[in-house]
Amino acid sequence: MKYLLYGIVIIVSVIFILNSIDINGLSIIITLIEWATRFILPWITLYWFVQFIKKLKTIND
Repeated sequence: MKYLLYGIVIIVSVIFILNSIDINGLSIIITLIEWATRFILPWITLYWFVQFIKKLKTIND
């Protein structure tokens, strides 16, 4: 739970700092989330799927 709080504080701080120097911080954060969703999360999902299949194989053997 504390990591969620740390993450929220960091994101709000980055948005506040970027907005104070006239950079749209919210659009940068949204772009980074979109990029992570498109490229990083499928690899994480694939990794966990492979681990699940390996575990099923060891249970059935």
